[in-house]
Amino acid sequence: MNTDADHATGLCPVERNGTVATVTLNRPEARNALNIPLLRQLATALDEARTHGADVLLLRAEGAAFCAGADVRADDGTEIGQPGLRRRLIEEVCDLIESFPASVAAVQGPAVGGGWALATATVVTLAAPEASFRFPELRLGFLPPDATVRRIRDCVGIASALRLLAADERFTADDLARLGLVEVVTAADLDSRARHLADQFAAAPPDLLHHLRTALTT
Repeated sequence: MNTDADHATGLCPVERNGTVATVTLNRPEARNALNIPLLRQLATALDEARTHGADVLLLRAEGAAFCAGADVRADDGTEIGQPGLRRRLIEEVCDLIESFPASVAAVQGPAVGGGWALATATVVTLAAPEASFRFPELRLGFLPPDATVRRIRDCVGIASALRLLAADERFTADDLARLGLVEVVTAADLDSRARHLADQFAAAPPDLLHHLRTALTT
């Protein structure tokens, strides 16, 4: 078994193991908040992994938080006047995640706004009991990505989707497990369970995995 580290350092290190690409959000000091550099590196990492033959994505994060959402502050604490660019990049990243025939997110802590959108774009979301989920976008004057809205609606129906997306409530991993949106895994087992599931997906013939995903989504 050959493991190649495409990027050992940086905001989005990538580890390749056969047809599995493990991409890690690596800005723990900022709770992996999605600033422009992180989003651009994430988009590049996902695009290159898919282009170079990865069929399965494992998305994970360093630190206590999975992702605190869009970073609306610059390093000096001033507001960044690029909300449109951030939204376009988040939507691009979600589209790239969905381009993988199979994908797994390992959510160990809070997943807020755009961070929850990234997890929602994967096929399977595994969550530790300590994980939490919240969409504050409407209160902040933004809409969640359209693809995120459609996917959550398709999974839970309009009424539950409206509450998840518009009420600015904090939901636990157990809350979402009851709705079928996540699978709860102990924190100690989260990483190994996610890697095992990704390897299981990768064991399927790539062409059949691709056709199955296409049949499921059309």
